Amino acid sequence: MKFAAVVVSYNRIELLKRCLDALEHQTRPLDEIIVVDNGSTDGSADYVAAEHPGITLFRTGENLGGAGGFAWGVEIALDHGLDGAWLMDDDAEPELDAFQPLADRFESMHPEPSFLASLVTAGRDVFNKRNPPVISTDAKRQVEANEDSGIAIDTATFVGVLINLHYSAKTYLPLSDYFIWMDDSEYTYRLSRMANALTIPESQVNHPDTETLSNDMAGRLFYMVRNRLWFIRERESSKTRDLVDILDVAQISLGQFFVAKDKRLWLDSVGRGLAQGLFKRPKHRKPGSLLATLTPDQRAAIGS
Repeated sequence: MKFAAVVVSYNRIELLKRCLDALEHQTRPLDEIIVVDNGSTDGSADYVAAEHPGITLFRTGENLGGAGGFAWGVEIALDHGLDGAWLMDDDAEPELDAFQPLADRFESMHPEPSFLASLVTAGRDVFNKRNPPVISTDAKRQVEANEDSGIAIDTATFVGVLINLHYSAKTYLPLSDYFIWMDDSEYTYRLSRMANALTIPESQVNHPDTETLSNDMAGRLFYMVRNRLWFIRERESSKTRDLVDILDVAQISLGQFFVAKDKRLWLDSVGRGLAQGLFKRPKHRKPGSLLATLTPDQRAAIGS
């Protein structure tokens, strides 16, 4: 089987260097590395082109957010005829032996998994509590996962998720309209409905601690409110679970009021988030639809 790493990058060249160095020195070599540069202005794309000519580089030309970047990354990986794509942001730093256990499980599991997630860490064997997967409550799936030394999960973050492109070809791409936040939860949840998904604790990817929800999100609160409502409306789940998650959105939004430095911005973010989250929906794009927008020269540059 053939696998690629897909890295979405935006203005974090030093972190990108560390990420690519780790990917290029995996004990189980990757067949391809794809970097989607989201319109960086710090020289990231030029660095990749000059110092890593063997890497497939796609320049979006503008910041499409993580969601838009991963939509392009999955699109390119599907076009290249790969079996799996290991998705991560440029601030992820896989341990050098992180990919081996993922590839081993992917190739040995029958039926095939929808995706396998690395354990997100803050240093080797130090669990990163801010990037936890959502554990499956399906007992049958847990028994099956245990046979492969894994933990059955419903969703994971794009910090070392090896997606099965055979399943990705059967559904729409990651939802670009999310821009940031929850796009990974939505996409991995969608995949996990198609087949079992596992976290493999042997595979570890380091990721810096991010800001907690207790800090002022400022204008980004809009994305949290809108995208979580979109996710609730898109997925198939019980009314009880939906209600619990809606109340959680309300609780976080209220908590943000007390830490918000700009109360008008808070009101605008919550109001727009509610309006779009309840009355609009993200656009669904089928595999192949993004490549169709490129010129022949642009497609040739990425090996399409």
